[in-house]
Amino acid sequence: MTRLEEQKQLAKAVWSDSWLFYAKYHGRPAEPGMWDEATRDFAKIMKKHGGATICGRLMLAAFSLLEEETR
Repeated sequence: MTRLEEQKQLAKAVWSDSWLFYAKYHGRPAEPGMWDEATRDFAKIMKKHGGATICGRLMLAAFSLLEEETR
């Protein structure tokens, strides 16, 4: 597999995981422990993708949207 194909596959997987993360927490009330759970899920996804920069950026964007929604 070429580097471009690897990057394409990573981007697709990260995009999917960040969307699933967002969908899981979207609309949930910010109850005690919810942010702890979200942070653990965030860390699991980052670990799954080897701490890739694209993963961090997409996950931070999803997390940021969730924070804005709870204000």
